[in-house]
Amino acid sequence: MPLPLDTERLLLRPATLDDLDAWHAISRDAEEAWFGAGRSTLDDSRIKLGEHIHHQEQYGFALWAVELRSSGEVIGVTGLTHLDDGPEIEVGYRFLNRCWGRGYATEAARASIAYGFDELRLDRILAVTLPKNVASRRVMEKCGMSFVGVMQVYGFAQVKYAIAR
Repeated sequence: MPLPLDTERLLLRPATLDDLDAWHAISRDAEEAWFGAGRSTLDDSRIKLGEHIHHQEQYGFALWAVELRSSGEVIGVTGLTHLDDGPEIEVGYRFLNRCWGRGYATEAARASIAYGFDELRLDRILAVTLPKNVASRRVMEKCGMSFVGVMQVYGFAQVKYAIAR
């Protein structure tokens, strides 16, 4: 199951610098949900995108661009990355807010988790979110993840979920 990953409705592929505008819009929508307002500048998004491109090259996984198979439009970001730059691997997902509530995050996260177990041979994958983010917690549960506890990560107290191979 090498990249790109095909799901029923989505194509998950390594991000490129051509994805910057979509990446920025997706990040701003996520920040609005998390913090009440978008915080990232286009330069911030360019730096983060570059970090994920480098992470993909270095480790064989990262947060990837998510395209709608029907149109090729980039509507989200998903994939695997090091949790807060530590040794643990987390699955992450963000989508344009107009795409929320359609099951795309669950579909993309399941494919990312399968990639982590099948291709990368990971033993355990985590996910974190702000405690109030009920929708994200629901995605984690639909992916078979179980609540582990609360931890301080990325500068915030977050709920932590995990799934083992």
